[in-house]
Amino acid sequence: MLAPRRPNGLTRAMRASAVVVTHQSCEHIGACLEALEADGDDQLEIIVVDNRSSDGTAEQVRERFPAVTLRVTHRNLGYGAAANIGIGLATGDPIVVLNADAVVERGTMAALRSRLDADASLGCVSPVHIDADGESLSPARSFPSIGATIVDGTMLERWLRSSAVLRSYYREAAPPDAPPDWLDGACLAFRARALREVGGFDSGYFMYSEELDLHRALRRAGWACAVEERARVRHVGGASAGRDVVARERNFFRSRYRLAGKMWGRPFAVFLRVFVALVNLVRLAEQLVRLLLRRDAPSPRVEANRIARVTLWQWFGWRR
Repeated sequence: MLAPRRPNGLTRAMRASAVVVTHQSCEHIGACLEALEADGDDQLEIIVVDNRSSDGTAEQVRERFPAVTLRVTHRNLGYGAAANIGIGLATGDPIVVLNADAVVERGTMAALRSRLDADASLGCVSPVHIDADGESLSPARSFPSIGATIVDGTMLERWLRSSAVLRSYYREAAPPDAPPDWLDGACLAFRARALREVGGFDSGYFMYSEELDLHRALRRAGWACAVEERARVRHVGGASAGRDVVARERNFFRSRYRLAGKMWGRPFAVFLRVFVALVNLVRLAEQLVRLLLRRDAPSPRVEANRIARVTLWQWFGWRR
């Protein structure tokens, strides 16, 4: 659920609000906020919600960006819950929710706002993503099928990356003018009314899948989404997830199981968990064979240790 909005009369209303969620984001938050300040005007409200970072993220925001509204949580609440706090504080429309490693290019905020103003059916708009190599990537996605949910993010993706289920999910064969079902969440501009109408993000997702689930709620409420080609954001990727690969994989699958349960019911979510756990045993066996053959010995040893820890969690600790 969203936090209560700031009471009327305390501050003047803004034309737009930007909400940035941080956790151990000291390396990236400076560039993110500099770009927002450069692209916005004096009516762009910037809110940072820090998930109890210990690397100096909040201190950097406080010292370098005094005009930014900063809230520090008492613990790491996860992405969606922290974003909801920022959304509750926002006075502008649209409300742009960004990752800390997202850097908007000049003209992006105006283009996003203009697209929402021009089309009353849209509840959310995203800029085009620019990766580290300078390549343009579309954030447009289709809602996952059962097949895509089973394949995406598992060992099967290695052999089925060009399969019909994943090509459909990533919209690789979709007509350019076909509207997307949802938008990858590095930078999302929401119509404030639409966002509050559906209650914001589901805070049950710690990280991953929360924007997909939110777009499902927006679709049920009658709102569409779109990519704005005139808006561009450079996205590093993975900064919000942290450097702990095991924790990142746990968070990914915990969210995947929650989404699967909401879309197709608990029996399918249980099946998916058991399936992924079995696939991880195959992954572990593969690394052990490589280790026994002494091919690049340090690499398979590290990988086997990581997979073993994730596999133990899949079988015995996935509820924690």
